[in-house]
Amino acid sequence: MKASLQSLIKQTRQALADHEQASLDDQLSRPPGQIDTRLIVVFIVGAVILSLLNYFGGSNDWATLEYFVAPFFADPNEALSTWFQHPDYGRLARLAYWSGTTVLGYFVVPILLIRFLWKHRLADYGLPFPGSSTTFGVCLTLYLVMLPFVLVASFTDTFQSSYPFYHLADRSVFDFVVWQLLYAAQFFALEFFYRGFLIHGLKHRFGVYAIFVSMIPYVMIHFGKPLPETLGSIIAGLALGALSYHLRSIWPGVFLHIAIALSMDVFSLSAQGRIGLF
Repeated sequence: MKASLQSLIKQTRQALADHEQASLDDQLSRPPGQIDTRLIVVFIVGAVILSLLNYFGGSNDWATLEYFVAPFFADPNEALSTWFQHPDYGRLARLAYWSGTTVLGYFVVPILLIRFLWKHRLADYGLPFPGSSTTFGVCLTLYLVMLPFVLVASFTDTFQSSYPFYHLADRSVFDFVVWQLLYAAQFFALEFFYRGFLIHGLKHRFGVYAIFVSMIPYVMIHFGKPLPETLGSIIAGLALGALSYHLRSIWPGVFLHIAIALSMDVFSLSAQGRIGLF
């Protein structure tokens, strides 16, 4: 694994240098004074998506759906409350809303833009699976490196009060599996937005610096979480961005995010004595 990691680092450095040169060549090939409208669209659409998700995409923003179900119910709030304020599964329903709006904003909207406005291939925005077994070895190595830190953090009060987000995840197999599927779906969408849409939508102009551009809003969505996690998102944003940039694939980031998130939930539940892992 060590050799695989060293090999990938070397290849990544060379690839980043090559991509940086390609972005410079692209800029030189443009007619003087030409405005890069695609760049402007990426920034504006990205800012709008982030704003709408901040105001309407949280688990407690489910009342937003009243506007959409109003034609079908005399009292849309009462109808929605049946689901979102259910004494047993209301919290899970609210998290499903959060996961759904995340997928809509981070994945569906950019996909529509890429496919139907620009008419670009989705493969150019990080959706293909990387075809190298070396990539799997590197992902596994990165996961194992991060695992001890997650384990240590799981014994802190701050960590245990935050994870799992769905506090009834250990109530039944159904609760745990459904929650993990919802969690995984939003991680996929998140990776596509930050490491697919932003990086691959900006790299033709900014080259490797597109990784740093995407890292900033990625860190900001961690505000309010434990400080070590927020600071760690700087490193994660750069590392996962570099992988996506080099491999032209978001899937290593998807794998790592889901694997670490699952481990965080399991370790937190175990540290609280709610399941018998240790």
